[in-house]
Amino acid sequence: MKTIYFEKDIPRVLITKFAARFCKPLLYTGLNAVKYNRRLPDPELPAPNWLRVRNIACGLCGTDMSFFKATTGIDSAFEPIPASKRTFLGHETVGVVEETGASVTKFKVGDRVTIREYMAGCGNKDITPRCKYCEEGNYNLCLNYGEPSPHDLPDVGAGWGDMYIAPEQQVAPIYDELDNDQAVMVEPTCVSVHSVLMAPPESGEKVLVMGCGTIGLGIVQALKVVQPECEVWAMERVTTRQEFALKLGADHILAGNPYEAASRATGGSRVFVGIGGNSMFFGGFDRVFDCIGGNWSNTTALRLMRPRGTLVKVGHHMQSICFDENPIWWHEMNIVGVDAHGMEEWQGRSLYTFDLVQEWIRDGIYSTDGFVTNHFKLDDYKKAMKLALKNSPDVIKIVLDC
Repeated sequence: MKTIYFEKDIPRVLITKFAARFCKPLLYTGLNAVKYNRRLPDPELPAPNWLRVRNIACGLCGTDMSFFKATTGIDSAFEPIPASKRTFLGHETVGVVEETGASVTKFKVGDRVTIREYMAGCGNKDITPRCKYCEEGNYNLCLNYGEPSPHDLPDVGAGWGDMYIAPEQQVAPIYDELDNDQAVMVEPTCVSVHSVLMAPPESGEKVLVMGCGTIGLGIVQALKVVQPECEVWAMERVTTRQEFALKLGADHILAGNPYEAASRATGGSRVFVGIGGNSMFFGGFDRVFDCIGGNWSNTTALRLMRPRGTLVKVGHHMQSICFDENPIWWHEMNIVGVDAHGMEEWQGRSLYTFDLVQEWIRDGIYSTDGFVTNHFKLDDYKKAMKLALKNSPDVIKIVLDC
């Protein structure tokens, strides 16, 4: 098996953190905590409900970049949770089932599939009985995140490799009508759609999307699917992504000073400026989708919302941060967290985000055209990472061909 993983080797992790901040060329050497192992033995299926998948392609996402830079902080909520020594990268994947265990019932050899339950919970650890959240389909909220698997698991692999093994409930079928580029877009699209359905706007609301990477652009499009009568602003510095956001349904670009622009857009008060440019105004957007995360983004998002507005937290950096919490109590803000995907309620149906998204793509309701901009061979993953970290204006979704 060939596969790429993050190894919890403290000296390497510290070197990777140093390199990300002070000496980026070191990230692309053998000192990085992310390793590419081409000689691991092909793992045996640990139980009869497991299957083997041969990868076709897999997208590169922000989580993969976080591991490549070792951004997880020792003060984050993740740190005290027991984790495996190796975290296998890649979950925006499409592959073909190559082998099935004796009790697999949902898939057969030759089926195209993608990873659905990639978080460390009941699904990918094959824990039974499953916790109440996994049982209802909301695996993203699993209560067994820190518990060990009942199996003595080998190196299981994931999307950034030639193959992986998984229990059948961890993967989802890819619809026949979708091509492989559409298939690798299913998982990130699920994040965008789930974000909107967690806090759907009402008709006439003014909505701001902060950050127009893959997820933010998907949210722009999903907002107009869910509520065509909302008015959407996109906050993005890169001109080509601004243009793409407008093509996907954004009504405006929030340009210039964000406080002045937000006040004008929403009919807010004059902007008050204090020491060091510290700014605040009254009024603002009904709803803000923060796809950036971090100190500045959290502070700014809260100050650009009207009283009792809703902040939807999508972007994050796997570490604790500092931000101004005063608008939360002062203006009685609502904050909605978003963790990947799960089960959705849509037009009287309850279904997995993965099924809803594929229906939308298949039926022409949601388009993935233009999202995949670059392909790299698996062996060239460092070149893909270097391009992603440059934040080139022409890059949206990078895909590794496996």
